[in-house]
Amino acid sequence: MNIPVSQALSLLHRCSTAVLASHSQAVPGYPFATVLPFAPGPDHSPWFLMSSLAEHCRNAQADPRVSLLLQTPTGEVLQQARMTLVGELQAQVPDAALQARLLRYCPDFEQYLALGDFSFYRLSLRALRFIGGFGQMGWVQPEAWQATARLELATEASLLPGLVPPGEQVTVLGADSYGVDYLAHGQRQRLDFGAAVPAGQLLARARAALAAGELR
Repeated sequence: MNIPVSQALSLLHRCSTAVLASHSQAVPGYPFATVLPFAPGPDHSPWFLMSSLAEHCRNAQADPRVSLLLQTPTGEVLQQARMTLVGELQAQVPDAALQARLLRYCPDFEQYLALGDFSFYRLSLRALRFIGGFGQMGWVQPEAWQATARLELATEASLLPGLVPPGEQVTVLGADSYGVDYLAHGQRQRLDFGAAVPAGQLLARARAALAAGELR
């Protein structure tokens, strides 16, 4: 089944944690799974902040090939959208603008950075398997993921003040060409556009969607 990349992007941005499976160094030949918070970069790549003392970090340093499991956080497990991302997890140093975005999504990262032995790791996607529910499943090719429209970080920063819903107690986390992410009642919520919106039209599209009550 041909899965639109927008569906995978929507699920990614609705999730705040992922199950990370790495190649165990302590028990060779077996996978090692753990749960971690993550933040999406402007190219939708998941970013993690990991301690060099953590088992999963040592695993990734020895063998960067990992997989991530993401699933809608509520509802019946087998009826909810979920996907597995396969790729390489490698240390990268974000610039100031990118780090500001990552900290908006995961404010707790800041206190861990102060400890000194934490570093950022970015997943470079190789394959993605998406399951939208019973009978709706398929692979999303990395070429389709990499070809998605991108919003420059400077443009995103200029748009954020205008994306706050009037009268709502929510926090704007970030924006991209396909939607806007918010934090409401302790959970990540997504204002989906369904398709890429040009940067010059994004603010008007978001405001119209907010007025129509599309934030969920």
